[in-house]
Amino acid sequence: MTLLVFTDLDGSLMEHESYSIEAARPALNELAARKIPLILNSSKSAAEMTAIQEQLELRYPFICENGAALFRPNEETIEFATPRELWLQRVHALRDRFSYSFQGFADWTASEISTLTGLSKTQAEQAKDRCYSEPILWRDSEASLHKFHTQLEAMQLRLLQGGRFQSIQGMYDKSDALRWMVSKETEQNPESVVHTIALGDSPNDAAMLNASDIAVIIKSGKSNQILCPDARQLIHTKIPGPAGWNEALLEILSLYDAGQLKKA
Repeated sequence: MTLLVFTDLDGSLMEHESYSIEAARPALNELAARKIPLILNSSKSAAEMTAIQEQLELRYPFICENGAALFRPNEETIEFATPRELWLQRVHALRDRFSYSFQGFADWTASEISTLTGLSKTQAEQAKDRCYSEPILWRDSEASLHKFHTQLEAMQLRLLQGGRFQSIQGMYDKSDALRWMVSKETEQNPESVVHTIALGDSPNDAAMLNASDIAVIIKSGKSNQILCPDARQLIHTKIPGPAGWNEALLEILSLYDAGQLKKA
């Protein structure tokens, strides 16, 4: 059996406010010792995630901007999204026409993003370097939000709720790259059974969780909004952030060692 672990970052592997991963170190070390691929799958930009990959000493592929693109070391990047530059002006024109009250990363300076997120100036500059999506803070009514959703859908765009921001993006999600990787692994190793584990804490993780063999919902302020009707096996952590991430993953690895992980 080949295990592939896909994980969200903010509020899951990383603390939501401090961005610390220390509570997850035991499970991270265990994955590294077993050479089990850990694939980061986040709303963060490719620039941000490259820095995090280096911090964690990961050499595996990663998935940026809510599933927009799969970056593979020394290989061609696989894109699932339409570039942001092709639709952002139309979205801003819609905002002006209907006087919607929201702002996003394209409106803010790196300093303003740093203040909003707690990121350093360098990290905020990396966060602003986006190619496929536009994180926003909605400051208008629910009625206007519903209308905006409908208008975005007519433009083949969608709005996804993350841990801190909502993200305007194309009609893709975090599951597309996961499925692509599973298909590629199965193609390259037809004798192996691929078993996927996914961990996330926000509604924008739902598609990834539903597409996995074991879905781990990390406790958070928005975790009760995650719907997982298609999850084959579902785990809810009682602890938020990397501590909950660590506990769940070590539990799953124990089940694996005991031969109790079965493909649905």
